[in-house]
Amino acid sequence: MSVISLQFVLFFLGILIVYYLLPQKLQWIWLLLASGLFYCVNATWIQSLIFVAYLMINWILSQFLHPERQHRKGVYTGVLIFDILVLMVFKYSRFFYQIFCGIGLVFGQVWNSEGADLFVNQTETLAPARISYFALIVIGYMTDLYWGKYVPQKNIGKFALFASYFPQMTSGPIVKYDEMQNRLFGEVKHEFDYNRVIRGLQRALWGIFKKLVISERCAIVVNTIYTYYQAYNGCYIFLAAGLFAIQLYTDFSGLMDIVLGVSEALGIELPENFNTPFYSVGIAEFWRRWHITLGGWLRDYVFYPVLRGKLCRDLRKFFKKKFGRQYEQKFDLPTYVGLFASWFLIGLWHGGGWNYIFGVGLYMWLMIVLSELCQPMFKKLNTALRIKTECFSWKLFQRARTFCIFAFGLSFFRAASLKEGFDMWREAFVTFNPWIFLDQSIFNLGLDRREWQIFLVGLLVLLIVSMLQQKAQVRDLLVKQNFLFRLGLFAALFIVVIVLGYYGTDFNAADFIYGRF
Repeated sequence: MSVISLQFVLFFLGILIVYYLLPQKLQWIWLLLASGLFYCVNATWIQSLIFVAYLMINWILSQFLHPERQHRKGVYTGVLIFDILVLMVFKYSRFFYQIFCGIGLVFGQVWNSEGADLFVNQTETLAPARISYFALIVIGYMTDLYWGKYVPQKNIGKFALFASYFPQMTSGPIVKYDEMQNRLFGEVKHEFDYNRVIRGLQRALWGIFKKLVISERCAIVVNTIYTYYQAYNGCYIFLAAGLFAIQLYTDFSGLMDIVLGVSEALGIELPENFNTPFYSVGIAEFWRRWHITLGGWLRDYVFYPVLRGKLCRDLRKFFKKKFGRQYEQKFDLPTYVGLFASWFLIGLWHGGGWNYIFGVGLYMWLMIVLSELCQPMFKKLNTALRIKTECFSWKLFQRARTFCIFAFGLSFFRAASLKEGFDMWREAFVTFNPWIFLDQSIFNLGLDRREWQIFLVGLLVLLIVSMLQQKAQVRDLLVKQNFLFRLGLFAALFIVVIVLGYYGTDFNAADFIYGRF
């Protein structure tokens, strides 16, 4: 059941109506039932049973992480190993099996077997839907319990709702228990509020616009070039890389708008996952604005623990002794080690393949580290060239540079393999053909002139909204306008989605890119 399908609209309206008719003490139970139904509809019965068993095991073990319990460290170690193994087996079996076979080939051994292939295929089939999201949510919860941040939730139903609340079971956001407990089943009253429901539905409609009017059109061109990159070489590769960055942003942020809007209509605030990332002037800032909850999770549960670990403590002592207390200004190796661990896991989280680990992992880490190391040189260069770093033109250059850096790494994310990613970029420099943007060649990539015009106008609308968001929330600005103006604006947006939304023969409403995780 895709969140942009008629089935979901009817499902949500039924949930919304009953939710506000129920007394407060029963509302969380209704949400739990709705979340269970939503998961079962989007998964097989075996996947659903595995998911339920996973939650039950974690809930039982969480009771032993109470501050007054003994052997908490052993319990936490055991549950952490269990949760990581579940994630690795169901999501990364094929990746590690391929590494194992590759090592065998290096030593002249062929370790492929039908039994291992069958096991890998079965684990992929049985993998619980959205495991990449709920596993991180549960691991974060168990870690916070071990750290004594709060006491375990005694009610298994409330714990299950926290881990499986249906809007976040699409593609996140990755939530924390202390942020969600009062919103889901605390003392906060969720009474019907017309303005809040309308604001939520408006945001959901904006997300559908980004997905159907912009992202789906990008997908047509991107798929064409990536499938036949030997034929579409030269500037076509640069076009595909740029369009895929736009496609992924409008796809993923559009989904987040739908999810957060639906939850807002229910009176439950979910954390933001995007903050106009293409306005970033550096790659580090970009990733603070993109997939915010994943970055926050890795910062809290990977980066900081690594920095506090023995390796980084020893490195810090060595560098202080060798280079003085100001060594961080020259070469902060402990921080770079923590960043390396975080970025490697970001790449691995996105998928079991070296193209993910490189494209949205280690490459991004390298760009951030190099930008830090080269900062003094850049400052001297700017001073020597008398560059005004606070003017609009310089900010525009920085944003364009950041977009290009991001789009290059992301191109490997879209490629079928790391090798194919490098092959594509080799083809990018085989031919110099900038005239494709002038001689109507781009009209042979799956979109005709009219479709390109719709796409560009949609992109212009997105740009204008993003510019307004730098000053204030657009919906807050609209509230100040007359009712008829607001009604006409969103009626027009609804008509645009219905009339101009892309529903081609190959369209599948369930195909959100991050939904596959």
